[in-house]
Amino acid sequence: MNLIELHILQSFPVTCLNRDDVGAPKTAIFGGCTRARVSSQCWKRAIRTYAKEKEHDKGLFGADRGHFIAERIAKALKDLRVEDAKSGEIGEQLATFLGKQNAKYKEGHKTDVALFFSRGEIAAMATAAKTQLDENGKVEPKKGALAKAIKEAQPKDMADVAVFGRMVATDPTLMVEGAGLFSHALSTHAVANEIDFFSAVDEMKQEGDEGAGHIGTLEFNSACYYRYVGLNLDLLCDESHLEHCSKEERATVIKTFLEASIMAVPTARKNSMFGFNPPVFVLGLRREGQPLSLVNAFEKPVRIKSGSGYIDPSKEVLENHWKSLKDTYSLEATAEICLPEKNLSDFIQGLMGDKHE
Repeated sequence: MNLIELHILQSFPVTCLNRDDVGAPKTAIFGGCTRARVSSQCWKRAIRTYAKEKEHDKGLFGADRGHFIAERIAKALKDLRVEDAKSGEIGEQLATFLGKQNAKYKEGHKTDVALFFSRGEIAAMATAAKTQLDENGKVEPKKGALAKAIKEAQPKDMADVAVFGRMVATDPTLMVEGAGLFSHALSTHAVANEIDFFSAVDEMKQEGDEGAGHIGTLEFNSACYYRYVGLNLDLLCDESHLEHCSKEERATVIKTFLEASIMAVPTARKNSMFGFNPPVFVLGLRREGQPLSLVNAFEKPVRIKSGSGYIDPSKEVLENHWKSLKDTYSLEATAEICLPEKNLSDFIQGLMGDKHE
């Protein structure tokens, strides 16, 4: 397996990057103590959004996830000059085949599950449906047919599907294994959530009224996180992913993904707690073999040294753990680069090498 791996240390004061069902920052027990946690799904969403905005003009990251896919298929059919009524009918038919109709939303054609397709893939499905309609006078969705249509169309806007993967339970031929690998972010040290009590002034209250206009509480924490992001280059470039893209397009996808993985931050409470802090340290590796997390560097929680925060000791522990694993298991890397020793552009270029995928 040809891999690019990022081992990231990122420090956040006073944030709630990822909330649980009661609005508190997520946590996990690791190494016998409570750690701050951000789920991989949460950070993947931030990375995907960043990549899509970054390469908006090139359109390589063109997929959207949602329940209302019938409307998108119907619009693609209308663009192919299928009459409006028939477009809506076929759109609902295909959407029901892909994700089953939600009985509560008959008017909105909402599927039970959120589906993840790019605009190019939707267009390929619509073209296949129109061809069937022209030949037979009706559309009969069959397993494998839509996947075949997408493969033949070779849409170039499905980089996010290739990286993050897709599951379609009703038609497994449409499933795509994600080439991206993501860990939950865990604090390198023990963390206890804290409570922020706040009050708001009622600026229109009458004279003599007492008390605040509103009071409440919010939970937050402060943590230095370790997180792992990997990219399986062999999988990304195979025939079921982006083999049909040009060498330059694949290089753009890799570069954009690496930048997004480093710079993207979950946006929870972005205006009230402002958690936009870039990583303080990234160990970047390009190597062959099995993906490897370095989280066990922090199985024993990092403790603050005199006059130091968590960043420096976390960095020291991470580098020592990687050196120990290299020596113990005879691990080799074709590229081993650190940020901020290299700036972001040079860091990414160094991991990609002179020969882009």
